[in-house]
Amino acid sequence: MRFLKQQTLNTRNLQGASVKFSTAGLGVIDGTAALVVPIGTTAQRPSSSANGQLRYNTDNNEFEVYENGAWKNLRYNEPNPVGIVQQNLGTGDGTETTFGVLNSGDTDYPVPASAASVLVLVENVLQVATTNYTLVQNPSSGPNTPYAAGWYIVFGTPVPAGKPVTVLHNFDK
Repeated sequence: MRFLKQQTLNTRNLQGASVKFSTAGLGVIDGTAALVVPIGTTAQRPSSSANGQLRYNTDNNEFEVYENGAWKNLRYNEPNPVGIVQQNLGTGDGTETTFGVLNSGDTDYPVPASAASVLVLVENVLQVATTNYTLVQNPSSGPNTPYAAGWYIVFGTPVPAGKPVTVLHNFDK
C-alpha cells in the first residue's frame, strides 16, 4: 500500500524567482522586486471579465479592478487638498427636517466618512452628530420629497422657522 503525503506548498521557479501556491490557492512570489500586472487600453480589456481581475489601464493611467459587473479604478491617491468648506443648506421653515445635498468640494472623496465628520450648525448653534442629526443617502421621506440623489443632513425634529442651517466639511480628510 502506498501512502500519499498531503501537499502543503507547490513551488515553481520562473526565471530565477520562486513562485509558490498554497493549498488555499494563494500565490506567493519570493523577492523584493516588483510584480507586473497586465497592461492595456480600455479597448483591450478582457472580453469575458470576472470579479477580482486586476490590470493597469494606459488610457487613464490608473490601476483598475473588475467588480460587480464593471471595471472600476482603484483609488489610491490622497484627497484633493480643498480644506474646510462652508456650505449653507437653507433656512428652517418649522416643518422641514432634511437639508442637502451635501457638497464638500472634494471630487475624489465627496462624501463624509460619518455624521461626526461634518460640523452642523443651526443659527450658529453646534448640533451633536447622531443625537440631533444623521447623515442619510437619498432620503425617501420628508415634507419636500422627492429629494435629488445625494447625501443629506436629517434632523430628528424640524428646524425652527427662520433658522439657517450651515455645514462645515472635510474634517475627515
